[in-house]
Amino acid sequence: MSQNKGNVLLLTLGCGLLILFLSLALFKQPGVYYPQLVVETPGDLHITFQNNGKPNASECRRTLDNLTGVIQAACPVCRITAHDCLRRLNNDQARWLSDLPLDVPSATLPTGVALYQAGNPELARQACLASEQEMARLGHKVTCYPPQSPRPLAQETQGLAPAMLGLALLALLGAAAVAWLIGHLIVRYDDLHAHFSHDHVDAGPQKFHAQPTPRIGGVALYVGMLGAGGLLMLPIFETSPPEYGLLLLAGAPAFFGGLIEDMTKNVGIYQRLLLTMVSAALCAWLLGAILPRLDIPILDDLLLWTLPALLFTVFAVSGVANALNIIDGYNGLAAGYAVLALAAMAWVSAQVGDVFLVTACFALIGALLGFLAWNWPAGRIFLGDGGAYLLGFLLAELSVLLVVRNPEVSPWFPFALLIYPVFETLFSIYRRRILRGHGAMRPDALHLHQLIYGRIVNNNKWTPADKLARNNRVAPYLWSINLFVILWALVFWQSPPLLLVGVTLFCVVYLALYRRIARLRVPAWLIGRPT
Repeated sequence: MSQNKGNVLLLTLGCGLLILFLSLALFKQPGVYYPQLVVETPGDLHITFQNNGKPNASECRRTLDNLTGVIQAACPVCRITAHDCLRRLNNDQARWLSDLPLDVPSATLPTGVALYQAGNPELARQACLASEQEMARLGHKVTCYPPQSPRPLAQETQGLAPAMLGLALLALLGAAAVAWLIGHLIVRYDDLHAHFSHDHVDAGPQKFHAQPTPRIGGVALYVGMLGAGGLLMLPIFETSPPEYGLLLLAGAPAFFGGLIEDMTKNVGIYQRLLLTMVSAALCAWLLGAILPRLDIPILDDLLLWTLPALLFTVFAVSGVANALNIIDGYNGLAAGYAVLALAAMAWVSAQVGDVFLVTACFALIGALLGFLAWNWPAGRIFLGDGGAYLLGFLLAELSVLLVVRNPEVSPWFPFALLIYPVFETLFSIYRRRILRGHGAMRPDALHLHQLIYGRIVNNNKWTPADKLARNNRVAPYLWSINLFVILWALVFWQSPPLLLVGVTLFCVVYLALYRRIARLRVPAWLIGRPT
């Protein structure tokens, strides 16, 4: 009876917090502001200056005021027809800040782009060329690009300064050291917490370890991230990103909901999903993490409205977090996959000059490496639900923020990075609900990683050492399969059509591989030497 009351209390609290944070996020302006200035000249020429995003409204207004002063001094007869800090870019405006071809002459500036539009196309072209020459006279390199020609990204977004990369590397090392230390303490003092932290052998269809093992490795992950944050707050690091702490604060409900399940075995999946939604709504409020576009025309029109965009983001983030929990079935699988995805995300974040995202990705990679030192291949601790939901939440939110803060990045890039857990989840729902007539959330032992375990690495030996060796061999198979789509996404991170091709190829390969393994026709190249 007391357990039921606890569940009802948790659900009530979660629903209340979700409604509160959704309301706050709905009426709070996003955390990125895009200065836009439109100038009209006497010759019916319109020049649109679209700048890269600014972290706050005051900096955006200051940028607009400076640009207005320069234009009025250079052209007293010109008229300012638009002077705005845009809260969100539509598809056309996001395209302006990318390297994709445009329909009008344009100049890529150090802080954004200038577009030249006129009834007479030749007038627009000549004005663009004249601006190029004038900027060269002033000592600034600006290139005018004709319509339908490729354009490089703005100079401001090409890479990070060495000091910023050093800051991110320090976050990685600090998080790795703290996570390793916490993992050591969990293993060293196992007898003190075994009665509530252990994941027992064969406690369900998804248990494939040889001896009771602590499933509170998520503590090492979260404390490792906190340790990196504390390091970045030292006075010597004046440029440390303030958003880092807000991201970890937002992830707390998702993490603690899973951690309570790890310790009590009494928090249902719907309650954990609800708490992850609370985290997503909190992140939307604190960091403006609301998906503005999907590069899908009809849906993008819908996402221009804040409420649908907010609800879709919350749903997507909670779905990815649950998907990460689903693939967390064998030593190193989820954590190793996440390291690969985060490395790709960090590389693209560096290309667009986003210090916060590079630092957060590096810190999470470090925490995962510190955890993996105990999890793979040793299998001494598990992520547990707390760690899996936290990791899934952070992967999803970093993906959302990458798209929100950097319009030159296609939303299909993070989707390609996350396609493995997402497709695994969708296929599992189809398999359980449609093919077998069971509940969509009913656990089974038919995931791809479980088939690999049972039909590829299985050597029919049941000693604890053999079972551990088989467990550890599953992850490299899935890492290798995912590496293909991750590398594809890295090459085509700005091209929605090619990213869609990569996602499609992954899904086809997944289904073909699943079908062959399920029918015991395992490709010879997948079978390693017997142990």
